[in-house]
Amino acid sequence: MPSPIVNATFQATILSSISNILAQFVEAHQEKRPFAFDLLAFVRFVIITVITCPPNYLWQQWLERAFPGRKDVDGPGVGKNEDGIEMAEQGKEKVETSHPQRKSRLNIRNTATKWFIDCITLGALFNTVAFLLLANLLKGHSLDLTMRAIRYETIPIIVASYKVWPIASVVNFSLIPVEKRIVFLSAVGLCWGIYMSLVAVRQ
Repeated sequence: MPSPIVNATFQATILSSISNILAQFVEAHQEKRPFAFDLLAFVRFVIITVITCPPNYLWQQWLERAFPGRKDVDGPGVGKNEDGIEMAEQGKEKVETSHPQRKSRLNIRNTATKWFIDCITLGALFNTVAFLLLANLLKGHSLDLTMRAIRYETIPIIVASYKVWPIASVVNFSLIPVEKRIVFLSAVGLCWGIYMSLVAVRQ
């Protein structure tokens, strides 16, 4: 079976492909012209997704390891006997169990930390710069023109992203399993991808 990172990349690529096609429809409508599928723009956008998804997947894995979103807590009445075997109370009796009754609760501090690092600062900066860098290089632009685009486009894109990603990131970190986060973000990013496709056209 394909590895989780391959599955996540494949699913993200499918969603990005859909968003690019929709963006081309939007662009044609805005310019009041018949729709004409731009294969080159489509391929460039798909390549960007294929390149950036695996690092993002690993980034999400690292964030979860560094700042676990959930904390295991013992269920009610769980203790240990003299040999260290966990025991669960049932009424007044204690029954040995090799499968402790454990619950998990949201670690608010870690979730807030991941949200700030990923959505507000480093994650947003990395993804925006990587997107602009690849979008310009894939169009054959010079390094000077690419750096100029990064300089002038990064902050506006990040500010625009604050309208979408803060809430999505809270849901992502608090409710979505880590191996599904890239797919969830790609699903949320379907609409965002339309915007980014239009940005890519401008590069």
